[in-house]
Amino acid sequence: MNPFHYGNIVSGEYFYDRKEELERIVQTLKGGNNLMLYAPRRYGKSSLVAKALNELRKDGFTTVYIDFMSVYSRETFIKNYTSAIAEQQSMSFEKLVKKMAGLIQGIVPAISFDHMGSPSFSFSWVEGHDTEQTLKETIDFPEKVSTGEKRWIIAFDEFQEITKLNGESFEKILRSCIQHHKNVSYLFLGSRTHVLKDMFNNKNRAFYNAAMLMNIDTISDADSLVYLTRRFGKFNMVIDEPTANYLIHKVASIPYYIQFVAAEIWQQLIGGDLGQKTISIQQVDTAINSILNIKADYYWELINKQTNYRKKILFALSHGVDEVFSKSTAEKYRLGPASTTQKALDTFIEEGIIERINNKYHFSDPIFKLFLIQHL
Repeated sequence: MNPFHYGNIVSGEYFYDRKEELERIVQTLKGGNNLMLYAPRRYGKSSLVAKALNELRKDGFTTVYIDFMSVYSRETFIKNYTSAIAEQQSMSFEKLVKKMAGLIQGIVPAISFDHMGSPSFSFSWVEGHDTEQTLKETIDFPEKVSTGEKRWIIAFDEFQEITKLNGESFEKILRSCIQHHKNVSYLFLGSRTHVLKDMFNNKNRAFYNAAMLMNIDTISDADSLVYLTRRFGKFNMVIDEPTANYLIHKVASIPYYIQFVAAEIWQQLIGGDLGQKTISIQQVDTAINSILNIKADYYWELINKQTNYRKKILFALSHGVDEVFSKSTAEKYRLGPASTTQKALDTFIEEGIIERINNKYHFSDPIFKLFLIQHL
């Protein structure tokens, strides 16, 4: 089995570092406080949160996780949230159904069984019942069934997607409910950092000051080096420090892409002889080129969606431009007014192509940056 995993939540031996972040998340939520965790995509937020929730379950907390990427209406939130509550198995299905029937008037919960006799949760809607009231009752359910001795932790992943639901009304309803909860702590996390920071820092938004803010950075190069050395070593493969650092820096120290490139190297080498294999910089480049070929169609589609002006901005950014609004940059790359450039950058940020970190612009996907360098 490949010793490197990417593309889904990693755990166990595939999860590394983040000890300080993990401790801070666990202690903040244990203390009864809400936390908003933000970082660009592929930084390992969901894996970190999964580990934190597992630690909290061991300490007796009831934990619930819901991904807002799958929520596109009040109805789907109610369906997904009640199902997520049912899956946490803190009480029997029979007791859960009875509790829900008494506390959420707009649904009729039920237990169904598959051909193996395993129970699953489902419900039907009460015709004509007010959806907003059902939504409020669903949000309040964990608080109503929790106690001081057995508190709940609710994690809302990709929380910024709530802004797409009925304008800001969903935001306001959720906030109006959870601000009164005493026995439930909330963990909000997401990848569109500019949207999330506005939601929690803007005094005109419903979630203003509703949670402590916490940023997740890339993993330290030293920890990534140890991880790569250990994981390759399990298969009698050696990667020296310069080569490991070359790999790490090629993908901007982003955990997902470190695992991605390392997995490709392992895949290419595992079919050879069984003797010790020393990984070279050339093999790192070969693995990256293989990934570039695999993703070429997607990258070309992404490029072709852009206007000619936005392609100019991508070209400039891929070639390491820091002062994108400077006169020299405008002259070198034939850019127009700063306002036009800003609109292009805002579009890239909205689409998740670019991240703005400490007033500098970075590619969310460092492999895409390498593709641009090769082809634009």
